[in-house]
Amino acid sequence: MPSVHIIGGGVAGYTLARELVRQNYTGTITISDPQGLPYDRPPLSKSLQVEPFAPVAWYAEHGINLIQEEIEDLAVPDEADGWVILATGTTPNLLQVPGAEHARTLHTAADATALAQVLDASMFGLQVAVVGAGLIGAEFASTASMLGAQVTLISNTESPLAAVLGQELAEQLHADHAQRGIRTITGTVSSFEADHVVVDGERVEAALIVSAIGVQPETSLASAMGLSVEDGIVVDEEQRSISHPQVLAIGDAARVQGARRAVHWEAAMEDAAQAAATIVNAAPVQRSVPWFWTDRHEMHVETVGDFSKSASTVIRRNRRGKIQTVFGLDATGTLVAASMVDGGLMAKAVKRLIARGITPSIEQLEDPGVGPRDLGRNEQ
Repeated sequence: MPSVHIIGGGVAGYTLARELVRQNYTGTITISDPQGLPYDRPPLSKSLQVEPFAPVAWYAEHGINLIQEEIEDLAVPDEADGWVILATGTTPNLLQVPGAEHARTLHTAADATALAQVLDASMFGLQVAVVGAGLIGAEFASTASMLGAQVTLISNTESPLAAVLGQELAEQLHADHAQRGIRTITGTVSSFEADHVVVDGERVEAALIVSAIGVQPETSLASAMGLSVEDGIVVDEEQRSISHPQVLAIGDAARVQGARRAVHWEAAMEDAAQAAATIVNAAPVQRSVPWFWTDRHEMHVETVGDFSKSASTVIRRNRRGKIQTVFGLDATGTLVAASMVDGGLMAKAVKRLIARGITPSIEQLEDPGVGPRDLGRNEQ
């Protein structure tokens, strides 16, 4: 009987199961995950909330087998209608310094629940040190501060996330932490103790220490299965492992051969949609312009496109002189990326412009009076 075995219950794994249900897949669907019920990852750092994608009843209704288990090795399918899909996600990087065991991570539902319990049970002004000011570190620092903690955010750069947000907006957002009562330190952590962190010789007191220094693709199962692994599980455009056609990899753990690995929520959903198309032999999925978001200090920040392709930037400021949007242009002057604060309509507009290859004039990009609907109107 046709079968699909999904390893991993993040957004990629859940979306694949949902897509197969929508397409009336007639085989059996199984999801194996050490944490059980699939849940969304972004709310973990944004609000320390665990939000399941669907109730248990939904899986039962559609005949999906949910198994809470850790799989360390798995045979590759030997039948043309049997599929294994690796949606194993990522694993957090760990600091290789003395006392690193004293630092917690924020990566799973259990991590978020444990940190929420500490913050809820503590007195106002609990001293918290967060090492790493990227997406997870900045979001958790914001959440902890709003819950009454006294937060120190430690980064090795003055502009965390510059590569994905653009240099100018990254600097502004990092500087905003201080205005929200969060102390920021730029330096290198040399050691941890249970009650403090040492940064460039300075002792930073902390009753709670959280390390958020990035992630790596979780490829241990793929390696055990003998699949090709290089900065992720290497796949083709159909999400098939280049080592075995009946094994697919999707989400943060996968990397299309010859391309950079995409690590964001929408890309994982598109991987899942493509995997479903591969399984049911449907037309390939049309990929969209990259997009992701982050929330901090009641600000919603979105990025569209790819700032790694940017050779120059154009800044749009609001009436208070703060950066509202950063537009990235490549060496030919073509619009390739943009980041904006509280600019949902602008994000949609820029996504459409990039997809159509339209670049507004510098004057339009800079002018806050030119709204998203008018941006690029005369540039077709």
